[in-house]
Amino acid sequence: MKRKDLLLRLAAGIGADVADYNRLRGLLQEQFEAAVCHRSEAIAAVGEAIVALAGTLEARRQERVALAGRLSLEKGAEAMQRIFAMLPPNPRERLQASWQGLERLVRECKAMNQRNCNLLMEQHEIMQRVLNTEADTYVPR
Repeated sequence: MKRKDLLLRLAAGIGADVADYNRLRGLLQEQFEAAVCHRSEAIAAVGEAIVALAGTLEARRQERVALAGRLSLEKGAEAMQRIFAMLPPNPRERLQASWQGLERLVRECKAMNQRNCNLLMEQHEIMQRVLNTEADTYVPR
């Protein structure tokens, strides 16, 4: 594959990830709202959609890492910085803006996922306390 084709594929992958992370953000919000309202069926359905989307995102991330490595011979953030440096000003600015938008969305989704996890864990803990306390409530003394 030529360098230009690798760059186009990398840029397309970043664009697809931006779209999918926006979708993930919506799913995480749906999950939160379902958890707040204690709608277990909705939590399960949204959870399945999140897992499927996370698999797609992970596969695309792995492809991006491979493409960036082929283009720059670097790993991690250094690879993207080197790729940006290879580009003329206009395409560089567009790709950097997409990359920064993707990084922002990843951070947002991680924070939302942590929020959801905390809520679900708190709800589980409360339910366990209620169920375990109730067993002791009616024990004859």
